[in-house]
Amino acid sequence: MRVFREPGIRRIQDKEIKRHNPTANKLVLFMIQGADYETGIDKISGGIISIVSLCEESRKLSEIHNSEVLLCTFPGQYLLVKHTQFKNETTVFRYDQMEKYFPKVNEVIIHLPEYLCEHFVMLTNNGNIEWLRKMNSLHINILNQNIRFMPQISVINELKRIATRVTSTTAHQQYCTPYYRDLYQIPLHKFSVWISPEKYHFKSFAEKENLMVVSPDGHPAKQEVLDKLNSVPNLRVQIIKNLTYEEYKELISRAKWSLTFGEGLDGYLIEPVFSGAVGFAVYNEEFFTADFKELKTIYSSIEQLSDNIISDIQQLNDITKFQISQQLQFNVCAFH
Repeated sequence: MRVFREPGIRRIQDKEIKRHNPTANKLVLFMIQGADYETGIDKISGGIISIVSLCEESRKLSEIHNSEVLLCTFPGQYLLVKHTQFKNETTVFRYDQMEKYFPKVNEVIIHLPEYLCEHFVMLTNNGNIEWLRKMNSLHINILNQNIRFMPQISVINELKRIATRVTSTTAHQQYCTPYYRDLYQIPLHKFSVWISPEKYHFKSFAEKENLMVVSPDGHPAKQEVLDKLNSVPNLRVQIIKNLTYEEYKELISRAKWSLTFGEGLDGYLIEPVFSGAVGFAVYNEEFFTADFKELKTIYSSIEQLSDNIISDIQQLNDITKFQISQQLQFNVCAFH
């Protein structure tokens, strides 16, 4: 329960924050969701991994921006000290530590996930951001990791009234465009997580198991597709769940195939491809750039995927054809 768990977390956070400079006048905050309500365990997702990654890279640039860089849970969320399900070196602090520990701060940059923007605006009603209003400079950067989760224009306008500057950074090239810059009327830049081939254990066709890893995303056609996959001889299908990130990376290194029901151009496609798999997904214009249309197993619709996935697996389960298809996917993913 929270009442028993969090006092110990607070003591650790109060000790760890002393590693930071209390006289700093510049602060960079990355905000994340808190621990699970029932278990108190930190949540894992591509979005959380990417925010922690961006925070760690930003901290490495401290000599350039001359700021203290911290990761903290959104106000009111359940506390945690550290994400334990993937490798990282970042302590998670609580929001209320910032005002108390950094009394001389007058410039703050907050990297705010897109889905938390409306909740942040609501904080104005309970006084949780009054200390931020006193800053000489309050820069709110919306971390647009999924264009479908971006807030309404009215919410962005509210952020403009709160902050001295509002910007947005994107995880995908496809929605880092003049169209969205003009739509939101804020500066827009690509600030994507580091997903790069050297971070994965690439295995060749001969080293692979006849295993297909499937994203945990829900989809109306998911069960129909999974039922069809059951007809493929000797194919084992595993939905990704209850794995640490390192366990997940080990699993995808063994997988010959991957299938995502999420946004398509996501970790469930890119990371298995960097590990030597052939990925299956449905193309959409929100996330994919046009060059992905040319790939055999990136389909134009869920219907096309359902109709062709079995025959394509059978056709590509040949070392030469597999290697050609895999290399094409690898090259496009590596380019971006």
